[in-house]
Amino acid sequence: MSRKLRWGDASRMESVGEGRAVILKAALDAMIEDGFDSFSIDDVAMRANISRRTLYRYYGSKKELIQAVISVENSAFFEEMQRSLAEFEDDFEAYLIECVCFSVRYRDHHNGGFHHSYLAKNVSPEVSAYILENIAPMWHSLLEGPYRQYIKRLSFAPAALEDIIELISRLGLSYCLAPVEEADIRRHIRLIRLVLDAPR
Repeated sequence: MSRKLRWGDASRMESVGEGRAVILKAALDAMIEDGFDSFSIDDVAMRANISRRTLYRYYGSKKELIQAVISVENSAFFEEMQRSLAEFEDDFEAYLIECVCFSVRYRDHHNGGFHHSYLAKNVSPEVSAYILENIAPMWHSLLEGPYRQYIKRLSFAPAALEDIIELISRLGLSYCLAPVEEADIRRHIRLIRLVLDAPR
């Protein structure tokens, strides 16, 4: 018979997977409420109904805990984006536009959640740098297949995928910081294309 864990009793979770899930959920709640840099390990342990000592068996430091939450939340974001945008994979230009629109929809749909919180609250440069470092390979994984199909159909060399990732991720971030209607996002991006494609 499993017993309810009490704050301060240094008890272990039933399994490593369950322990990590409970701690990450408690840490996410604390980060959303108090901010990424202001939450405390003691608060996370209390929310998870475990001891501080038990928490440190799973995550050796506050930094490691923050990074774990960021990785899980970013993975969920990209998994949902890939599922949602599957119909656009054969049209790379449309796919990029839909990536930006999805970012804003996701932020609005999860209002008050992880992505909303780190955009709305000032985070330290260290946390911000880790978020960007963490999402770069996820963007690459998301866009690599559609990009390769795209360049096969072209008679010229397009921009490098790394440059496209940098641009599209920054566009998504800027529209999340200052949201507009999806129709306006599409209009703005079409305008950029018209300017770039104009004869010189």
